[in-house]
Amino acid sequence: MLDNVVFEEYWRNSKVSAYTDVYAYDPEDGALLFISLAGNEQVVKAISSAIIACKTVSVEREGQPEHLLHGHPASRYRIMSTKLAGGPLHQIVADARFYLKPENDSRLVIIPAETPKHAAIYDQVFVNLASPLIPAWSQWLCDQLEQTDRLREVAGRQRVVEVAVDDRTVDEIVSKGIRMGQIHINEQGGVHAGVH
Repeated sequence: MLDNVVFEEYWRNSKVSAYTDVYAYDPEDGALLFISLAGNEQVVKAISSAIIACKTVSVEREGQPEHLLHGHPASRYRIMSTKLAGGPLHQIVADARFYLKPENDSRLVIIPAETPKHAAIYDQVFVNLASPLIPAWSQWLCDQLEQTDRLREVAGRQRVVEVAVDDRTVDEIVSKGIRMGQIHINEQGGVHAGVH
């Protein structure tokens, strides 16, 4: 099922709409983090330009309340475009934190369907850190990050989490977990998480 994305400027008596199948936004301030748009080329470009210019768009689904969303002024966005057969344009507008290591170490991670959250975060974030992390610890580490507000899920039709970590933070959490007996490395070289 596709949702409608509408951009309207009342003072210009202008209203355009396109379709979206997936999107993600910050529920705290309504800032769009990711959206897939399809439709008439000029309309799709107008909506993506409005998002980048921090103007409000509405995402509407029949029988559901509309979501008023906007681009965030502190965000940098990347746009990927493809012209579809028959003329429509498909664009993905995504916050650069999906692609780049930002200065504040906050990253956005898409969680694919049927993939556990901790596995996707391990594959997309933890493996890129210098900290010695073991996959068996990823669920425990994600739990620790959630408890300290360094990991949170955002809203929308695409499952996305924001992870705010750096090597120092992960080193501190893992060191404390080993000292407290919450994660273990046994004599045979095996690992596990949880208190036993």
